[in-house]
Amino acid sequence: MSMLGQQTAYASTASRLGDRAYWAWATVAVAYAIAFLQRVSPQSVNLSLMHDFGTDAAGVAMLASGYFWGYTLMQIPAGLLVDRYGVKRVVLASMAASSLGSAAFALAPNLLDVFAARLIVACGDALVFTALLKLVAQNFSDERFGIMSGISQVSGYVGGVIATTPLAAAVTGFGWRACFLFIAAVGLANLVAAKFALKPNPVSSGNKTLKSVICAARQSLSHVANWGCAMTFASHFAVVTTLSGVWGIPMVAHFFDISPIAAGTPLLAFMIGNAIGSIFLGHAADRVAALDAALIRICVLRMILVAMLQPPIAKAFGLVYVTVVFTTLGLVAGGTVPLVLKCTKRLYTADLIGVGASVNTTAAGIFAGIAQPIIGFAMLVASQFAVADTAHGAGAIGDAGYGTLIAILLLMSLPGIAGPLLMKGKLIVQ
Repeated sequence: MSMLGQQTAYASTASRLGDRAYWAWATVAVAYAIAFLQRVSPQSVNLSLMHDFGTDAAGVAMLASGYFWGYTLMQIPAGLLVDRYGVKRVVLASMAASSLGSAAFALAPNLLDVFAARLIVACGDALVFTALLKLVAQNFSDERFGIMSGISQVSGYVGGVIATTPLAAAVTGFGWRACFLFIAAVGLANLVAAKFALKPNPVSSGNKTLKSVICAARQSLSHVANWGCAMTFASHFAVVTTLSGVWGIPMVAHFFDISPIAAGTPLLAFMIGNAIGSIFLGHAADRVAALDAALIRICVLRMILVAMLQPPIAKAFGLVYVTVVFTTLGLVAGGTVPLVLKCTKRLYTADLIGVGASVNTTAAGIFAGIAQPIIGFAMLVASQFAVADTAHGAGAIGDAGYGTLIAILLLMSLPGIAGPLLMKGKLIVQ
């Protein structure tokens, strides 16, 4: 009876620990969903921002750039901070910054304050996914790491889904300021839940110092293959985020002269495709032998899909066609991330995968941050010089502007082909 009682007690304890692990994971997953929503929300509010602050496409692009720069500045520190101080302290600080930044964004009286608020939001959001991956590694067995990592990625796409049609409808009904005040309130409520759900940093993690992690990060930059991995992810991130998170809804609204709510449907389909692709194609990625070749093929496919959104083609085939293209693009995008993560693990090993993720996301943030003002300016200039687009107004973006966007996105995709070539021969399982 005593043995049976001990077994029952152990089972009860394991069950409680398991419940707490999922509760803790859920709070950080919600934080990641909010972070993803923040990243792709400009497409649903940029028309309102143009109207309220009297700015144009170049001004909106500068605001988008501010988020990417804040996100980038915190990427290398993200891995170091999580390794040194643990998930709980970093995540709570991240949630606080994101929520306060959202409130500041909602209350901002001018574009400079909007830029600063988005910068604060980005600095908080940049910490979340690294912390989420570490939490999964700490709280779940190796046999469940893959599926929990995939579901963690999907939690972000849930936020992306909310940032499309639902957010566009909410902005139309309640205004963008009220929407972001509500997002800030949800973030603060999640912070309180996380404070009780997350466990303190394990004592064993103190063996790893900031100096040792910094040295490992510096050494990793000397390998060409690691730069190839960073190029691959940067190209994917910048292209997909620019299209789906900044200009997707305005572009579709312009093509078919429809409201932002209706134009959000293809982007909603894109986010759903992302979630499906990250699970099913991510599962298939475990069976891919030649990762470099797979990444090149998936990049070429992404370029073809982007090219299919050229204004004359999109307008000729209609909204259903555009929705199908965005859905397929979402599947491809969702399947790309697991392939890149797999390359990162092989190049950096499991011990330094946090460093590898930080290097990749830093490169992605720099690339996306530099690209946004250039894209906005090029779209504006192309629209102003196109005779057919002058009727839309001096600051409006017409067919020529969106055609320029597609052309730039195709050029930005080229590092996604060069990167895997630099990794060739370094991705063999040791």
